[in-house]
Amino acid sequence: MNRALEQRVLVLAPIGRDALVTRDVLARAGIVAEPCASLAEVCAKFEEGAGALLLAEEALTVSGLALLSRAVGAQAPWSDVPIIISTGAGETTAARVRAVSSLEPSGNVTILERPVRVFTMITAVQSALRGRARQLQMRDLHFQVQRQMEALTAERELRARFVSLLAHDLRGPVSAAMLAAQVLLRLPERLDPRRELGVRIKRNLDRIEHMVRDILDASRVQAGQPLPLRLEACELKTIIADVVEELNLLHADRVRLDAVEEVHGIWSADELRRAVWNLATNGIKYGAPHAPVTIAIRRVEGRARISVHNEGAPLSPDDRRRLFEPFARARSAEASIQVGWGLGLTLVRGCVEAHGGQVSVESGVEEGTTFTIEVPLDARPFQPRAFSPEALDPPSTVVAGAR
Repeated sequence: MNRALEQRVLVLAPIGRDALVTRDVLARAGIVAEPCASLAEVCAKFEEGAGALLLAEEALTVSGLALLSRAVGAQAPWSDVPIIISTGAGETTAARVRAVSSLEPSGNVTILERPVRVFTMITAVQSALRGRARQLQMRDLHFQVQRQMEALTAERELRARFVSLLAHDLRGPVSAAMLAAQVLLRLPERLDPRRELGVRIKRNLDRIEHMVRDILDASRVQAGQPLPLRLEACELKTIIADVVEELNLLHADRVRLDAVEEVHGIWSADELRRAVWNLATNGIKYGAPHAPVTIAIRRVEGRARISVHNEGAPLSPDDRRRLFEPFARARSAEASIQVGWGLGLTLVRGCVEAHGGQVSVESGVEEGTTFTIEVPLDARPFQPRAFSPEALDPPSTVVAGAR
């Protein structure tokens, strides 16, 4: 809600210029007041927001009071807007009793008898606004706690789903490794002919190691810690060509490489390979079936750029905002039959940021979805503890224009 509306005083004084005079008096004390022509207008503006109501007794008609009582009674549980009623001096009238009794059950009512000194009116309004400010602070605190609770609930649900997926994914390689090991133990004399069982055990243990590594690295990224990199002189086209070859063996030549030149730099080949593998695998899983996934490599203004493009349904703006968060998955991914942890893009972001680069995504109905990685040609300045500048002598082509 608009803060200015929440701090204003709504004034209803129907006789002569009383409302305008009251507004000017309060303005000199730094209080914003808005004159209203009727209780109906007071109620309408009250729904938009108000710090206090300052009402003349003469304006409190029976029908108007009923309208105001309904508006006051409809306040949120945290809200108790102060109502100041200025009354005539003398004995309490039936109208006055009716006004107070109709508002007090759900309203915070103060009576000021006329004639009212200016200082008395100002201090009464200031006191009412201070009380209202405390209510608004409590409301904001309540909403903040509520948002935190919602975030914690969502995180708990994500973690529960993640644990379920983790248990499911680990069960396969663990069972395969255990079965192969049991066969070897039963027939130790035939170990040599059964060498393939040892290979199977190693392969499945490697799968488990990669899963655990992904979990630990995603936790580092979520905690704001950079991924540790083992830097070396690399050629990007060679790294990506290996990824494309492996993916095409698994996915019937669906991945294409667009590389017009070699791009040399000092990076972690393993981390770049993992990042591009995750992006290309996502393109295959969630892009248009059988459509190609294209990985393009360019050297642009002293930086290396890797783009991974797939056709298919676009990502929504909300999905694009949260895709790189741990355990987050696009709605299209949630709706599909593809199982995933929601860590792949988090690891991509961690890899790119550890190199001192950035990752972005663009998506549309006509153009499809493109993830773009940009990293500097020399990642050493962004890993000060990994290598000293003298630890590696890069090719002259890397040093030129590296920063």
